[in-house]
Amino acid sequence: MTRTEKELRDALADFMRAASEQRGDLAAVLQRIGELQRQLGPDSHPMLRHYLERRSYQKALDFLNSGEPETGKPRCGH
Repeated sequence: MTRTEKELRDALADFMRAASEQRGDLAAVLQRIGELQRQLGPDSHPMLRHYLERRSYQKALDFLNSGEPETGKPRCGH
């Protein structure tokens, strides 16, 4: 896992906690997620990029924690 992916995992975890507790500045956390998303290299896993593009943040976090996508191929036709 790259440094950017680790930082992204932490930012996604912060977002999920803040959203579930309805606290904090969600806009700032979302901005950080966007910055880290743009820093991902071209060799980052296509499913991770897919989850982030679709704002499926829980799936992206699960992927980063497990290293396994929910499925091998996106089911939404992309």
